[in-house]
Amino acid sequence: MRDAKKMNDSSNKSYRIAVVKWSEQDEMAVVIEDELKQLNHSPFLFHIDSAVPQDIDILFTFAPYGSLQKIILQLEKMPAKTRPVWVHWNTEGLPDLRLPWAWVRFIGKIRTRLDRSLNAKNSLLQRLIPNSALNRLNRIGLRYRYVGDYYYAYRRGLLNILADSSEIYADIHTKHGIPVVVAPWGATSRWYADLNMERDIDVLWMGKRGSKRRSDLIDYVDDALSARDYNIHIADNETNPFIFGDERTEYLNRAKIALNITRTWFDDNFSRFAFAVPNRSLVVSEPLREHCTAYKAGVHYVSASKEDLVEQIEYYLQHDEERSRIVENAFELSTKTLTFNKSIKAIIDAGEKHLS
Repeated sequence: MRDAKKMNDSSNKSYRIAVVKWSEQDEMAVVIEDELKQLNHSPFLFHIDSAVPQDIDILFTFAPYGSLQKIILQLEKMPAKTRPVWVHWNTEGLPDLRLPWAWVRFIGKIRTRLDRSLNAKNSLLQRLIPNSALNRLNRIGLRYRYVGDYYYAYRRGLLNILADSSEIYADIHTKHGIPVVVAPWGATSRWYADLNMERDIDVLWMGKRGSKRRSDLIDYVDDALSARDYNIHIADNETNPFIFGDERTEYLNRAKIALNITRTWFDDNFSRFAFAVPNRSLVVSEPLREHCTAYKAGVHYVSASKEDLVEQIEYYLQHDEERSRIVENAFELSTKTLTFNKSIKAIIDAGEKHLS
């Protein structure tokens, strides 16, 4: 591991940090790079299919949106003295929380072994099974694979810091042997702006439908509110295209309400808050588990059961002052307390303890 470059202020250090990008259009990677620069570090991006860069202090990965074995297999070949400190910010979900942890870990180990075989050169599986079949197989049970990868890498001394956007998931991992840094979703300057636009969209949904339960609930809300002549915009890449970057910011500046529905009953869906809340769009959500306890229902967002969701949306569309009160509370929380900058700083501060 290279010596960290010290800044003029001896109490403040700057590190050379390689940030993975999972695709050429990876918004999250660019945001992390920006925030690290604001923290006076020297970050740069590298593609997941590239070699892990040499001469770095910290390797920063997140999500994951692909195979972490591409990282792990490379780190295993590096001498311990030259390996970078690896920090990973998990923003993906766990398998069903009702399952016994022993089952989750067992299936996770199997998924990790499968993925290792797929990413290793000339493995037995690759020789016996066609690539198309292997790729289909590897798309099954992704959440188990994440768990398997984290425990495999941590127990071999490759993964130094695991962070998680969810307090619930962080607690589960900590109880089972991996100390976790809680790093919630928050505001970042690339994702919001005050555009002073007319809020001519009553309700906005953005993102994949992802599951039947979520798709059915989106359709239920859309049908019910459209029948009452409200303007609903569904950006699901089916009804309308997905929205990203500046276009997403514009839509959120136009939307009075951003709808929040989870894929499953236990998911951490607070990523949508990081987009909507700083753009002063009121989040109306089905009830959420306490993945981020800083957000309080009735104070920073509106929580409503499926049966009450349409009525609650209509209520806040018709009561501007009450909607504005919650919107401003949430804006202050996300831009002052729950910022990306603070979360990323907490991750790097934890990783710094492993630098020598």
